Amino acid sequence: MGDWRMAKNNEQPANRKNGLIARFRDAPPHIAVPVGAGLIIGGTLLSPLPFFGLWMAPVGLAILAPHWRAADRLSRRLLRWSIKNGFVRIKRTPRQGKEEPPATEG
Repeated sequence: MGDWRMAKNNEQPANRKNGLIARFRDAPPHIAVPVGAGLIIGGTLLSPLPFFGLWMAPVGLAILAPHWRAADRLSRRLLRWSIKNGFVRIKRTPRQGKEEPPATEG
């Protein structure tokens, strides 16, 4: 059927473990897979309604990602695309040991 693998507890920082999505990602597959699939299907079918919408599809994909290899690949591909096209910004920190060049005026 697919590659079932669970997210390990030490893969995420401590401040991300308290959210609802993080709890579902650590849930057993027999719970997380129906919830994630339901969010994806419900988000696409109920998108004309005000509260329901396309926000449900990425949330369902994030819940499915640690349990299903295809969802993991798709979520990574969508994240790369959204960063490349400017929908998501990544705050970059300078590497240790390297100094940044001074800013020039002009």
